[in-house]
Amino acid sequence: MTDERTRAAGNHRPVGRRLRDMTIARAAAATLISLSLLTAACGDDDTDVRADDVPADTSGDSTTTAPGGSDATVPDTPPDITGAVTSVVPFEPITEDCTPAEDLDPDGSVSSEDPPICTPADNDVLGTVLVEERPDVQEGNKISFTVTTSTALTGTDGAPLEEFSDLAEGQTVEAWSTGICAESYPSQCEAVAMHRQA
Repeated sequence: MTDERTRAAGNHRPVGRRLRDMTIARAAAATLISLSLLTAACGDDDTDVRADDVPADTSGDSTTTAPGGSDATVPDTPPDITGAVTSVVPFEPITEDCTPAEDLDPDGSVSSEDPPICTPADNDVLGTVLVEERPDVQEGNKISFTVTTSTALTGTDGAPLEEFSDLAEGQTVEAWSTGICAESYPSQCEAVAMHRQA
């Protein structure tokens, strides 16, 4: 004998199973629609975007140049962040007990036992600087900047800083990114310019 709950409009599956199948189908359709909308919204225009979603523009007039004689300039656009420096870490190149990148087999196996890859001779990284708008809380805008030899570093008077070590914890800075940032927390960006305010 067939229970009326198991039969509806010629369908012999239980009502509960049909409802579950319909729910799964609706969830799958909603997921596909969401992905379609997300893909359409993101596009593929390859336009750089600043950390605060404003198109990067570093072509404006500048006031200073980066240490080491590079031609990097401080943009005339609003900074990506203004905040306290909470960490300054100089870059330590790996030059001993390492494998040069050109000696690696791209099709070779990788192991945690492998030695590290040597820092290339043309490496331009000076270090990283963590800037936080609200350093005392675990929320708000926080960006870890990679500072390179082409980053414009300026002091309170607008003059170029002599060394990366002129940046220190507790200082207040304005910072601009290249617009290419890792979506992590804190965000990780390469610095175009950093201006020390105090």
